[in-house]
Amino acid sequence: MIKLLQWVTRIAGILALLLGISRWAGPGIAPLAVHMAVGGLVALALGILALWALIGRVRIPVAIVALLWAAATVFVGTVQDWWVGGASHLLIQILHPLLGIGAIGLAEVLAAALTRRRASLG
Repeated sequence: MIKLLQWVTRIAGILALLLGISRWAGPGIAPLAVHMAVGGLVALALGILALWALIGRVRIPVAIVALLWAAATVFVGTVQDWWVGGASHLLIQILHPLLGIGAIGLAEVLAAALTRRRASLG
């Protein structure tokens, strides 16, 4: 299950980034709802990995950060259209992809730690 969540995060994360870039560069290759659904899948997989790590007492500080990071990614993605205009919009256009990339990285860290923990238990 860890590997599945890791691969879901990898594939959905790259897809969400590509869809987001396509929307930023022009009309986009898919509806916004598709980008949001795929991004939500990344946040969900990260959240599951983080909860798994918390329950298993694996990398607890990283797991807490990952939960907050997943929530922040979804929040910023959901409300970024309200912040359109001026410098704040450019900041959000930079922040949101960085949150997405960070979500992928945090999922990798947690998946690796959980896999190591499982291997050490036998």
